[in-house]
Amino acid sequence: MKKNKVVFLDRDGTINKNFGYVIDKDKFIFLKKAISAIKFLREKDYKVIVVTNQSGVSRGYFKLKDVNELHRWVNLQLRKKNTKIDRFYVSTYHPKFSKQKKNAYLRKPNPGMLIRAKKDFKIDFKKSFMIGDSNSDLLTAKKVNLLFIKKKYNLLRCAKLGLKKINY
Repeated sequence: MKKNKVVFLDRDGTINKNFGYVIDKDKFIFLKKAISAIKFLREKDYKVIVVTNQSGVSRGYFKLKDVNELHRWVNLQLRKKNTKIDRFYVSTYHPKFSKQKKNAYLRKPNPGMLIRAKKDFKIDFKKSFMIGDSNSDLLTAKKVNLLFIKKKYNLLRCAKLGLKKINY
């Protein structure tokens, strides 16, 4: 059975400007080369999956349906450029604000979203990697032995670096 190659992307600060609790499409601004990077990776036969903590839901700032609506809009914008994000995994959990503790394993730096995606997409972690902008992202990748690329440059440059490091 063929396993999929995936690039996991953090959302805020990695594909869009991070203004804190970005929920409105008016404030969702793609970072330079983010769309090009997503398109490039998909052309290289990679699935692109976003893993994002959205504790604003637990804090009562917005609802999960608002997050999902924003993600539908993001993919609409990407489709206009002939690309897409294959799936968005969202953790709304926050230790101080969430009433239910059962989903704590999903919140980065826990690897729950990556493990769930691995099951859903039959992912080969040895041929996959993650790009993010925080130590939380790094720790998440490390817990499942996934190559991590810290976003210091534009996303397209990070994507090419990731492919080089896994000997694409």
